[in-house]
Amino acid sequence: MTVLRWAFPVFVVINLSRGGFNSVWAEDGQEFLTDALTLPWFEPFATPFNGYFHTLARACFALIALFPVPWAAALNAGTAAVLTAALACLVAAAARDRLGTAAGLVIGASAAVPMGYAPNTLAQLQFPLVYAGLWMLLWTPSTRAARVVAVALPGLAALSSMLGLLLVPVALLRTARRRDRDSVLRALALLPGAALQLGSLLLGASRRDVGEQPDLDPFSVAGTYLRWGVPRSFLGDAWLAEPVTDPVGHRGLILLGLAVPVAVVVAALLRGTSQQQWRLATFLAGFAAFAGAFQLAVHGVPESRYLVLIALPNIAAAVALAGSADPPGRSVPFVALATLVAVVGIANLRPGGYTATLPRWDTTVAGARAQCQAEPRLRRVTVHTAQWPVLGWKAVLPCDRLR
Repeated sequence: MTVLRWAFPVFVVINLSRGGFNSVWAEDGQEFLTDALTLPWFEPFATPFNGYFHTLARACFALIALFPVPWAAALNAGTAAVLTAALACLVAAAARDRLGTAAGLVIGASAAVPMGYAPNTLAQLQFPLVYAGLWMLLWTPSTRAARVVAVALPGLAALSSMLGLLLVPVALLRTARRRDRDSVLRALALLPGAALQLGSLLLGASRRDVGEQPDLDPFSVAGTYLRWGVPRSFLGDAWLAEPVTDPVGHRGLILLGLAVPVAVVVAALLRGTSQQQWRLATFLAGFAAFAGAFQLAVHGVPESRYLVLIALPNIAAAVALAGSADPPGRSVPFVALATLVAVVGIANLRPGGYTATLPRWDTTVAGARAQCQAEPRLRRVTVHTAQWPVLGWKAVLPCDRLR
């Protein structure tokens, strides 16, 4: 546990390096911040966006709204960084108990910055949250506090993201296999979120617009997963992102990305990896395929943010096969894989890359304040938070919070 205590501040610093302290991400401004500033504090929790509810993000913005509006961008990025680091430490703790300290740190570090993609914002926190919820369902902690977290976190994931419903079959499988009180509690904890997300859709209280071109062809989805999801799981998105300037080199990287898990499996067969490690790795890889297929089928096209629930379980599956609990650090396959994960993580860590082009929040707020002061009867000001006119992301700021 001492190692994990040191890991937490490191994970926080890494996440803080991604920036976003002077810009407000798309959904964060238009939905969460606007509602937190303009609605009664309780109403945003009952307000779905894009067909589902975002309990954790709403709760965070309810607190952010208590502070001055100019602080909103920094508080958004800072809160997201701390929570992502905390989730990564929980993942590391769960993985450590299954695979040993070194393996747990590698798996936790990969979760701290999911291949460098997810912007440092609360809107994107749902992806590492669901992944941490997955590990909570795999964990059998010894302390009461940890058991409470292992029960509560998957439930929070289901309340905060439609993707949290992917945890329901995992909880049911655990309950069917173990038949113990903890497993039943974890399954029951998912029920409120599942009822909220699915019930609102079925009753028409919320509406989920699927992708521009939903892909319901299983062969097409499988092909996209293999060509896009698996290589990027082990090489990240930075080297494989479009536009492709070197088709031959691009295909070579895809083949290399596919070769990594094959090499890990071959090494595991030669080393005589335990059945427990095989079962865990198979389960994690299966969840990655399940999550990837669901996201690709519903949305229709691959998007980088969907890599989080594909890449992280795949990396963890590879670590489970490459290392052993006694001691993983001396395993050549483990050291090679850990080095690859570190190199790819650094290559894909793009500080501020997704927020650098957004309007500066301090300038935006200053302009809104000037407009409110110039027009005493003005109640609200609409500001643009993104430079994408097609999407037109914007936020509504009350003048009584600016004058």
